[in-house]
Amino acid sequence: MAKSRTGIDSSAGSLPEPTTWARAVVLGTGILGVSLTERTLSAKALEELGRKVLEVVRAIQPAARKLVEVLEARTTELGIDHDCDRLRTARSARALCEAIAGKSLREAREIVEALAAARLETSSSAVQASLGAADDSLETLDDPLVLGVLKQLAGREKGDLSASKYLREARSILRQDEMRRSLSVELRMVAGAAQAYLLSGTPSAEGAAAHGPADDGGLPKSVVLASVVAPADVRIEASRAAPTPPPSATRARSGGTKRISLTQTLASEGTLPFTRVSVERRGSTPDRKTARALLAEAVREAEQKLEASPKGPALLSVLITLDISDKGA
Repeated sequence: MAKSRTGIDSSAGSLPEPTTWARAVVLGTGILGVSLTERTLSAKALEELGRKVLEVVRAIQPAARKLVEVLEARTTELGIDHDCDRLRTARSARALCEAIAGKSLREAREIVEALAAARLETSSSAVQASLGAADDSLETLDDPLVLGVLKQLAGREKGDLSASKYLREARSILRQDEMRRSLSVELRMVAGAAQAYLLSGTPSAEGAAAHGPADDGGLPKSVVLASVVAPADVRIEASRAAPTPPPSATRARSGGTKRISLTQTLASEGTLPFTRVSVERRGSTPDRKTARALLAEAVREAEQKLEASPKGPALLSVLITLDISDKGA
């Protein structure tokens, strides 16, 4: 009775059922992105699939486990049902990894059988996309800037209609799985657009009365800016030039590899083309007071340009570049 290098018995009785093998091959190549030199069931093919699946799963399991934990925390904070598609998909991915990661190379048949028996609550494509984007999703979900904006939106939700629309779009992204909405791209887009609105300091005309005056040293408040960035409706879209790469592909990214291009669009339903207004400032600053003065100057210039521009939707960009020096710190 011959055995392979890893101790796998080559007799017919040691091989999995053909239907089990076929499903494992489909899931291994489709979800995990492994490639096989031979798909016909044999001891050699069994050893190869088991080895490659185990290698990929051990690499992605930490991110798969943490993604569920962080998603549960964020959905709880925003009042989202834990039975949403994104969380169900992430749990399926975690369960698949946990069923395989603890096995050894000598357990190729057990690895294949565990893979074939994986219960996917959504779809194999959704699980593949979730695993492939897990690292980027975690980076976004833990980003202090994104979290800060979401917290501010939640605080304004009941009294500010525009803030509630941004928050509603963020919730929609978190509910839907990675196949439908790219979390790392689209949630950052919502946060960026919402931050521009929040920096205006005034709720939209449709919302409640303006908040009280800012504390000393706060960001400049502007009714003009508020009228520009308050949205009629918020819809964030990201179209991919190619599907999310499988987990096995994301681990071997060389320095010269080009990132998949993403076309990013921020759209407000029923609006005319944007008038583009751009203001840039560059300087050096020894303290926060000077930096805020530079920002206030840029905001005043932006207001002047906006008042002189045609009426209608405007896309405003204010860029402040500061050279920070340790002198006098």
